[in-house]
Amino acid sequence: MTLGGVAFWWLPDAEPLPAQTQPIPAPPPMHAAPAPAPPLLDQAGILTHVAREPTALRWAANPRVWVLDFPTLASQGGAFNRAAALLEKAATPRDRILDDAALAAAIAADRRTPEDWYFGHNYRLSDLERMFALADAASLRLNPTEAWLREHMTLARRLEPGVEVAVLGIPAIGPRVDAAMRASILRHELAHGQFFTMPLFAAHVMAVWQRGFTEAERRAMRDFLARDGYDTAQEEMMANEAMAYLLHTPDRRFFDPARDLGWSDAQADRIRALLSERAPDQPGP
Repeated sequence: MTLGGVAFWWLPDAEPLPAQTQPIPAPPPMHAAPAPAPPLLDQAGILTHVAREPTALRWAANPRVWVLDFPTLASQGGAFNRAAALLEKAATPRDRILDDAALAAAIAADRRTPEDWYFGHNYRLSDLERMFALADAASLRLNPTEAWLREHMTLARRLEPGVEVAVLGIPAIGPRVDAAMRASILRHELAHGQFFTMPLFAAHVMAVWQRGFTEAERRAMRDFLARDGYDTAQEEMMANEAMAYLLHTPDRRFFDPARDLGWSDAQADRIRALLSERAPDQPGP
């Protein structure tokens, strides 16, 4: 699921930015010989990596978390926007994949562009595998970056048979992504990676969402996420996003509990403490 599944980075009260005009470059094809496993990097190593083309990395703290580093927002959107429509967005169907025209219409209806529909992405490998199966059933031709993604997801399944893998997307520093933003996106998405691959951590987050939040607090979080187009009927996604925003999105340019939820600092700190205390497999800062 993006930032779910899920993806993230709602920029409040911002006008949609113009679409980039340069074409999305096709990633280099994978060779017929079995590809090697992507390199293992710690969080600092991922942040200092400079992607000249879409590149697969793995998080050293949890190798079942794959971080796909994209050189531009355009290439990241080309890889993941169709997944966001299938898995996360409220106004798009859960049971079928959108063709190019329908996907473009869905993004335009949100008053966004393919580059900024989400600034970061996160999904389970099993959900991406279902998306590709739906694409095959619909005889839908993937774009070059989606084809690159599919090949790397095949590699991920070969390397990690029978277990869940988290697949994250982050953009490089560029005209619309500064270093602090990239660091915040990565930290937020790594938290989702732990949620997808560490069942005890996910169960802890769900328990806090169901029993630690009040109904009014859950409603405030749903309303915040609804403004970014999330399907708020997906309770697991709501809990996962609440955790990642409250614990791992410290930059108040992107998330401020007072501004975005109407909470006091004390109210936000109460929920943060519930999410942090006795949490197994808690991702580091």
